Amino acid sequence: MEVVQQLKLLQHLYSGNTIWDKELRASRHTIPKDVTTEQLQALETAGHEPNRFVSPQHEETINELRALAERWTLQDAAQAFVASLWSAPMIWRSLLTGKLIATSIPDHEYTPYPSSHKCQICGLDVNDGVDTSLQWYWRMTSATPLDGDIFGHVLALKEMAASQELPVPNEYDRWTLRAVLTVLRNLPPKTRYSKAADALKKAQLLPSKKVYVYRDLLETLALIGILDTTEQPGMITAFTSYAERDKRPNTRVEVQAPLAWWDSSIGINEHNLFRIFDGFDCSDVSLEDKAEPNPPAMETVIGAFESRRGVGSQAKVPKKSPDAGTGEVQPGDVYAVKVLSGAWVTVYCHEVKDKRVIVEYLEGVFPEMPGKEELILTVRPRSDERWLCSAIGIDSTSWVRRVARDMPTPAASQPKPDRVPFHAAKDLKHMASCCFPDL
Repeated sequence: MEVVQQLKLLQHLYSGNTIWDKELRASRHTIPKDVTTEQLQALETAGHEPNRFVSPQHEETINELRALAERWTLQDAAQAFVASLWSAPMIWRSLLTGKLIATSIPDHEYTPYPSSHKCQICGLDVNDGVDTSLQWYWRMTSATPLDGDIFGHVLALKEMAASQELPVPNEYDRWTLRAVLTVLRNLPPKTRYSKAADALKKAQLLPSKKVYVYRDLLETLALIGILDTTEQPGMITAFTSYAERDKRPNTRVEVQAPLAWWDSSIGINEHNLFRIFDGFDCSDVSLEDKAEPNPPAMETVIGAFESRRGVGSQAKVPKKSPDAGTGEVQPGDVYAVKVLSGAWVTVYCHEVKDKRVIVEYLEGVFPEMPGKEELILTVRPRSDERWLCSAIGIDSTSWVRRVARDMPTPAASQPKPDRVPFHAAKDLKHMASCCFPDL
């Protein structure tokens, strides 16, 4: 089974229902009825069958990351990174972040947060089951393991170690690197990461049409030290603990440091840029004189993946729920949010103020837009705490539909968080993975 077929099939598999496995401390995905035994066997032959879980250990993971990273030089990693901007699969972008983390991470004892299994130093969730095929799917369709996830990097580096050749950037890959840097250098003063991602997407510099892929690229550039600050350095300068990187300047910031603290007035760290990409021309380039993409976007892995129809049937806009009622959003409403094809989650509306609504994810992943009788009135927290956000535009966002009114306050075992970030309702689709990590 070719790579894009694998990715489309996994997309279909991972958009279905999940069942919590207490022993694994992870969610297993149920296999849709329209997936055949032959398809599952093809994924298994490729090493990417669903529900393939591993439970990482702390010292073992760090040692394995270091050993894997020794296979490549920093120059090798920089070369793979540039190729991954266009011609090579995006998983190769993880080689550079993995290399820098492996060479900078200090020896340390496992130091978990009081309320979770995540290490405050390296960010590893010890003993929690990790679906390795889902991780591969993310590396191929999204970007590097966000927040410097060291086990995610171990899995990515294992995939790359199995490859016989290191990708070599072609001239268009090199032009793309210069174009990305050009856009970032010419942003208006004080431009933050979300607007910077929009600018890169508008310039169509990657074969993906998804804005989150551009934002993930910014997070990667920040993590390695290209978009960092003096107080929040990237990994090429020094290792920063997960606890330090997880601090934000205010409640509206979703990404970790260094990107959380960066804006365009700080600019590109040219010193670090030269240290990492010293073999490449990193000067500005004319965006108007864009060369013909090589290969065409549709022939790249991510371009073909995004353009190819999914395994399941074509999505149809669901009819209005009979329990949706009429009028604008109000406290006690529950809205369904389509995350993927065949995967819906729900949010509870706690409070409405100034056209914004405080929402929180509820338990449950549904193959179709759920009805009132299917709702689970229990909050779905992140790994370490509850998460709420103040959303705007919930009544005017595609694939966000009210399904019930006047519902009681959902059950919760933890207090509400101190900070409530602001977002557009359309972001609820992308942020669901923070509370539903298997999506």
